[in-house]
Amino acid sequence: MSKHQNKRNSLNRALDICLKKNLIFAAYRLPKHSEFNLTIQRSQNLHTLSENTNYFDQKGFLVAPFTVKTSCPPFLIQPDFFFNTSISSKDIEELESLDNLPPGKDDSEEFEEISKAIYMERIQQIIDKIQQGKLEKVVPSRIKTVNGNFSGKLSAIFNRLCSVYPNAFVYMFNTGKQLWAGATPEPLLIADNGTMHTASIAGTKLYNQENKNIGEWNSKERLEQEYVTRFISCVLSKFNIDNIKLEGPYTEQAGNLIHLKTHFSFHSKKVAGQLGNFLEELHPTPAVCGIPRKESFQLLERLEPHNREYYAGYLGPMGLGESLSLFVNLRCMKVLQNKLALYVGGGITADSVPEAEWNETEIKSETLLSVLTQ
Repeated sequence: MSKHQNKRNSLNRALDICLKKNLIFAAYRLPKHSEFNLTIQRSQNLHTLSENTNYFDQKGFLVAPFTVKTSCPPFLIQPDFFFNTSISSKDIEELESLDNLPPGKDDSEEFEEISKAIYMERIQQIIDKIQQGKLEKVVPSRIKTVNGNFSGKLSAIFNRLCSVYPNAFVYMFNTGKQLWAGATPEPLLIADNGTMHTASIAGTKLYNQENKNIGEWNSKERLEQEYVTRFISCVLSKFNIDNIKLEGPYTEQAGNLIHLKTHFSFHSKKVAGQLGNFLEELHPTPAVCGIPRKESFQLLERLEPHNREYYAGYLGPMGLGESLSLFVNLRCMKVLQNKLALYVGGGITADSVPEAEWNETEIKSETLLSVLTQ
């Protein structure tokens, strides 16, 4: 057996132990990397973060919700164990010796999957408000459920996501009460060698040769992406960040989909001391909420029948090998006792067509459905 296979087998064995014992952990694979990393916490108490937390000093796997609520606070999975290389038999023995964490009660609200007709009706309500000039863009979401007990297949699902989506950030995390997994194409903030990177990604088509040509994209799709680009530019200006390098818009593949993307890079020194404030201004972007942000958020709170929880929040490692790699939590699912809840959404502008928007969410759900059916 090769060294590469040994490493993957030992990481998978550790992941299986985490799942079996219900430990608090995060497994993740960075885009374009071949191997995944695993951070595991000894304590059974979730390390929640407050408004006063200095994010730049944190070390671990950060998970932040779309909006902070008692049932879904921002938290950090602490790296009492951190594996990015093959794991020794001694480490495996130590993991095996940890106490099982009893299943905790999930405090989140119950939800129901809504019908196509109701979703399209809500889309039309949003379009009407946009056409009245009250809003420019809103990003509603819905939940698609898959019945079945997947508890014995979670390790295989994670590995399959890593295999099928090499350009995505693939993760699985467990809090003892909630377990989430996903393969997201969207970076929120990445730091590397003194440079920070973010991106505006919006607009969705099926991936094919024709759609790789940006000239094939219509005004609705281009405008949807331009809103996000403008928003990020305003946030950078607010923090007096200059010498920004801008690339795009261009098309980028994400599994069976393709999106419009503009890439920003800038020096990290102006953000380093106020990372928490910067993330608060940057998130949620119009790619997952809307413009204006406050009014879009209020409308979503009223129209969406579910709490987004960690969907459309952000997550990733801080100070674990890579200094900072945070991604928007899209193309994700929450694992429940006898079903999976898949979260999907799409940007609505004045030119949106409800039927087309429903179809876009169906296409996006295929990111996870295609893996689950395998």
